Amino acid sequence: MTMDQKSLEAGLQPLLDEITAASPGYGLQAAAYLNGKLAISACSGTADGVSGRPVQADTLFIGQSASKGVVATLIHRLAQAGKLAYDDPVAAYWPEFAANGKEGITIRQVLTHSAGIPQTPPGADMETICDWAAMIRGIEGLSPLWEPGTKSGYHGLTFGWILGETAQRAAGRPFASLVEEEICRPLGMGGRLYFGAPPDAEPRIARISGDVRGMISLPEELLIKQVLPVSVMPVHNPEWNEPRFHRAGVPAVGAVMTAEALARMYASLIGDGADGVRLLSPGHTEEAAQLQHHRHDEVMGASHRMALGYALADPELPGAMGSRPDVFGHAGMGSIIGFADPSAGLAVAILTNCLANEQGDRRADVRIAAKIRELLQLGRE
Repeated sequence: MTMDQKSLEAGLQPLLDEITAASPGYGLQAAAYLNGKLAISACSGTADGVSGRPVQADTLFIGQSASKGVVATLIHRLAQAGKLAYDDPVAAYWPEFAANGKEGITIRQVLTHSAGIPQTPPGADMETICDWAAMIRGIEGLSPLWEPGTKSGYHGLTFGWILGETAQRAAGRPFASLVEEEICRPLGMGGRLYFGAPPDAEPRIARISGDVRGMISLPEELLIKQVLPVSVMPVHNPEWNEPRFHRAGVPAVGAVMTAEALARMYASLIGDGADGVRLLSPGHTEEAAQLQHHRHDEVMGASHRMALGYALADPELPGAMGSRPDVFGHAGMGSIIGFADPSAGLAVAILTNCLANEQGDRRADVRIAAKIRELLQLGRE
């Protein structure tokens, strides 16, 4: 017999408390859906290391690159509705994108990080990335670093703007409105997931803490420093904790959400959906989560199994998502992750405001996800 939600949360709480005790200002939320029902929603630690405000169930976290999973889901919703197709050129919707050798780049190539334009436009700073129009103009001026489709390399920031602008043009509505209409509203998630947080949500947003200064010491010639320049990295830039950034809705990294909302979105993609609501039909989820390539990443320096906008679990290198090859989702800096495990009927999200620290556990997501599986009697996949 499985435990009730209260007992499950009590079983997870000691691990969350242990992890957040490692560093001042460390806050966490974790949520899990099993067979379409919320099974666990727990939190721990501090949302704001300055004021001491504790993390609560409605605390909003900056999703970092787990935001990309939400962007991908929006693209799949639009594909399901016939608003766009994966093998269409981006320029079919956004003609100015075609400049400088980008005319043949497809939506599929952007989703799989193989478009060849992972680099952030030269000179981009926090003011630029908070200006959607400025970033769009900057991306229009970029040239591919490799022949599109022949290699892959993590499009850390450009992924979001390319797909977000394409979505806007295909659907004729602003990106933030599309997320609200296509994802939040059908799932009843009002006030729990934003790209562009309104002023009344600001008091609930967790303050980023941690130390990721190792990025500065990397050699300048590494491609990752063009993709994620220090000028826009979290922690180095107080603006990540300011309302301007929260309102900007930076699509690749700037979703502001709760763990319960992110887990609910992934639950809506599998089984009977989240409380009976499916955002994608079984056929569309199967297509979206199908392996597209498994090859070396020119930016991150390792190999990754990629679906259409989602990463896939790697049986050879199991992490928080486990080892089943059909598990799909997206991680973010600081042990942030959201994923769906179709075979287990499981959807999990883990959000934190502590991106890295010297004393804390840098793989907290692995420990938390394993404990959730144990509590739900799903084994250690």
